[in-house]
Amino acid sequence: MKPRTVFLALAVLAASVVRAAPADASCAPEAVAALDARASQGDFRAQFWRGTQLEMGECGAKDLERANSLFRQSAAQGFPPAVHVLGVILRRDGKDGEAIKYFEQSAQLGYQAGFADLGFTYGLRDSPVRDAVLSYAWLTVAIAREAKAPLREYLESSRAKVARALSESDLAKAQGVAESLRQKFSSTPVWSDKQ
Repeated sequence: MKPRTVFLALAVLAASVVRAAPADASCAPEAVAALDARASQGDFRAQFWRGTQLEMGECGAKDLERANSLFRQSAAQGFPPAVHVLGVILRRDGKDGEAIKYFEQSAQLGYQAGFADLGFTYGLRDSPVRDAVLSYAWLTVAIAREAKAPLREYLESSRAKVARALSESDLAKAQGVAESLRQKFSSTPVWSDKQ
């Protein structure tokens, strides 16, 4: 499986567990119509979830243009999952430099996946933004903020792979950058949708 495909699959998984899920997530015509109505009234959660349905082709045909528009509307209101998914879409499309900006914004909003995806994106072998030092540093921050043991273990395994490719001096530099980032984000709470 290609790295970008894996990242998209992980993003979809992350999106599916966001607590912002609509009360009626069925594909019944009434539920879709109600979600559309709330999205058109500016409800950022509804915009995100309807965008997710359209992106995935759930509850009807795929409509990537409309999905992107809904994600952008939701992100403009500061909804971290929407900000993050825009980064995932850009990375999927090979626009890693632009994706980094969205991942950084979602991290600033406390969205855990933003920290991890910064580490993964900087670690992509075929990426023009590849930077193993930053990959290690962002993965370190993601590990420090991750409460779920299985995800933390996966992040640790990913960071270990990056560390093996670093020289001793680059590893020391990466650890210094990680410490600076940890301090920078130490007062940023982990995002949780209190709906």
